[in-house]
This record gives sequence, C-alpha cells and structure tokens, in this order.
Amino acid sequence: MNLPNAIDRLRNVLRRQHKALSTEDSYVYWLRHYVIALNTMPSSLHSEQKVENFLTHLARNRNLSASSQNQAFNAILYFYNEVLRQPLQNIDALRVRRPARLRHAPTVAETQALLQTVRDRAGYHTNLVVRLLYGCGLRVCEPLNLRIKDVKLQELTLFILGAKGGKDRVVAIPPSVVPELRQQIKRAQTIWLEDNQNRIPVDLPFQLARKYPEYQYSWPWAWLFPSHNTCFHPRTHVENRYRMHESNVQKAVKEARRKLGISVLPHELRHGYATHSMNNGVSPRAIQLAMGHNSLETTMGYLHAESLSVQSPLESILGGKTLPFPVPAW
Repeated sequence: MNLPNAIDRLRNVLRRQHKALSTEDSYVYWLRHYVIALNTMPSSLHSEQKVENFLTHLARNRNLSASSQNQAFNAILYFYNEVLRQPLQNIDALRVRRPARLRHAPTVAETQALLQTVRDRAGYHTNLVVRLLYGCGLRVCEPLNLRIKDVKLQELTLFILGAKGGKDRVVAIPPSVVPELRQQIKRAQTIWLEDNQNRIPVDLPFQLARKYPEYQYSWPWAWLFPSHNTCFHPRTHVENRYRMHESNVQKAVKEARRKLGISVLPHELRHGYATHSMNNGVSPRAIQLAMGHNSLETTMGYLHAESLSVQSPLESILGGKTLPFPVPAW
C-alpha cells in the first residue's frame, strides 16, 4: 500500500464528509502507523487478519488506553469502509476494556476557590471562560466556539452549535456573568472592526464561506473569544481570524490549582455542574438536555446520592458505643 497515496485519499474523503480537522489528524496518524505495520506482516494474510494483528500489537506492546485503541480501530475501519470501499468482517482482536470509572467532581468549596483564583492569561479573559464551563456545564471548547449570534443576553441563553456528535443545544446564562459578557462582546467588536478594515475574514465552518462569502465579514459570525493574531487555515491556506486556543484555559486552570493545592481539571468543572445541580434537586432529565447527553444513564452517572444514603451497619451495631464482649480465658 502506497502511504502518501493512501493518506491523500483518506484526507479527500474526510473533507468531503466535513469531518473535523482533529479527526483528520488522528485518522491520518493511525493510518500511517498501520501502513508501516503492514510491511512487517506476511502478504498472504487477508485484510481482517492484518487489522487484527495490528490492534493486538497495540493492546500488548503499546500500553494504550482503551480510548486510544478504539480510536485506532475506528480510523482503520473508516479507511476500509469509506476510502477503499472494502468493508471488514468480524474483527477478532485483543481489545483493551474501558473500565467503568466514577466521574470526579470538585467539591463546592474547591470550585469556589478555583473560580476566585483563576487569572486572565495572555490577554484573554480566561476567568470568564472557566466560569462558563462550570456555570453552564460546557466542554472546554464549547464557549470558545461561540459566535456573537450564539449569545442572547436578553434571553439569557447560549446556543451551543455543532457540539460533540454534531448536536446543538441551548443552555442558560448565569446572570452573574452578563456584565462581563457584554465587555467581552465589546472587545470582540474592536477586533472585528479592525479585521474588516484589513479585509481579514473570520474562519467559517464547512463551505459556508463559498456559499455566503459576505458572512466572513459579518458581525453575527464574529468570534466571541477571538484570537489575538491571525493565522493561515491548514486546509485553504487563507489568512483568517480564528478563536482563542483552549490551551490558554487549560494553563490558567493549571496555575490556579497548583496555587491552591487541589486537583481539578477544566473538564471536571462540567462534572461539578452536573453533580452540584443534582444535589440541589434539579431533574436529571433537565441536566441531560443541558449537557447534551444521548442517554439518561450517562447523566445518572453523576448521581451518587443513592449510594451515600446507605447507613453503614457499623453504626447500627456500635451506635457510637463499645459493646461488652466476654474475653475468653486462654
């Protein structure tokens, strides 16, 4: 299999199906490793056996997590199904099992301390972004992907479009962040006006720029959290304005948690949103819709109240007192 040709064909199909750039990068990464591995396998093996050998090798020798191995499997499966048009049958490979883990959620006290400690970083309003993560139950990239048109301050709503799984949803804006959102919109407008004068477009999804070229310079499509600098699009190579990178948020939270001596990741603020809302009596169904979960079972994974309501039998036996027990004579 010719590696450069295989990668080009894979990229073409991914872009035709409007897959995300991150998906393209990960699929190309695993295809490259798979083609290299093919050179060490007997040519007499059929495709299913080659894929099985590759996945088994990853499971045994690479010490990969379950999610990484599943990503590799999905990439190779996609290549055979969508690019080569040769669907694979019954893959029987050694797979890593994904363990069922409890989601760690920071306590209310830890969350409050973190939100008060996070500082704006590199000229970005990262503290506001972190409060949106917790206050709206958002994934790290979701507030950064917001356009001006997605923010409805009068209605106190955010439109989260094209989130995980390509799903859209609406979430409520906490009233406490409205003044700072107004200030952020003013900052974004200053950058947008400057870009309009220099004829620098904003990055638009899919082929929207080709279908509606005026949207590249329209205020509703401007980023709420624009990047300080312009960049060249990796696919079109056109200079445009992209949004703030999520690494700024991750580094701001990292600095704050180190200062506080706690262990909280940005995504765990979303867990805190669900857990604290449930503890306050909010309906799990309402939380499911706000967080964009496919299944209610996913949302119920945050509910630990039932297990915590079980009284330990130790208390019923001892009741806080030491019971008399005859000591045998030896």
